[in-house]
Amino acid sequence: MNRRYFLYGLPTAALSAFGYVTLIEPRWLAETWKTVRTGRNLRRPLRIAHLSDLHASYTVPISFLETAFRQALAMQPDMVCLTGDYVTTNADFDQKRYESALATLANSVPVYAVLGNHDGGSWAARSGWHASHVYVRNMLTRSGIHVLHNDAIRLDVQGQPLWLVGVGDWWSEELSAGLAFAKVSVPDAPVLVMSHNPDGKEDCAPYAWDLMLCGHTHGGQVMLPGYGTPMPPLVDMRYLAGLNPFENRWIHTSRGVGNISGIRMNCRPEISMLLVS
Repeated sequence: MNRRYFLYGLPTAALSAFGYVTLIEPRWLAETWKTVRTGRNLRRPLRIAHLSDLHASYTVPISFLETAFRQALAMQPDMVCLTGDYVTTNADFDQKRYESALATLANSVPVYAVLGNHDGGSWAARSGWHASHVYVRNMLTRSGIHVLHNDAIRLDVQGQPLWLVGVGDWWSEELSAGLAFAKVSVPDAPVLVMSHNPDGKEDCAPYAWDLMLCGHTHGGQVMLPGYGTPMPPLVDMRYLAGLNPFENRWIHTSRGVGNISGIRMNCRPEISMLLVS
């Protein structure tokens, strides 16, 4: 290739790369299947769909989230767990259509949720958005989604018991593990924890649980070859993405469905099916 063709080709290559990271990869949903062995000897694996960081906004249209929900339901889960950040700010999405999409999901399968740092609280307030998470929480409950905020519930999932614990957001300083685990007096079944931020694991470490579901990181969102993410969103980078061990138990960090700023690079959005046995 001579110098002229090389220089003429640079703008085309740059435009192609920009188009890929803004138009293609952010909409290229990956379906991941993972087996989590808890040693609880369940009669059959529980099928738990894990979605996180929906970030309804001008860069994540409701139509894309509707597609994600349809794909999640097609994976035939026993239940769906949503681990926070349903919005980015407080004004750039169609609330009625969003609630309708969430309701369609909740009308098909039991859905449980925790709140993230974008959903209200001290962190969101400092960013100029909702100081209270009542707005997002009400939107979820109106859609038929059960929100666990420093609370726990004992479920019967296809004839098998499961403790589900949901804690507040760590960045928002609302994580109260003692309050959340107070009801789990006898962990006679698998204990699944939902925590938006995986850095909240240390607060929950003194309590008995088998699997923690997290989001927040977007898997890094932009992963530069040979370097990784330029803006790590957590302290313990071992839990940036995927299924990873933690003190004889497991943490699953979703790469998330949505994004911030409309860009993804080497980090596709993700719907996960966890087979918990």
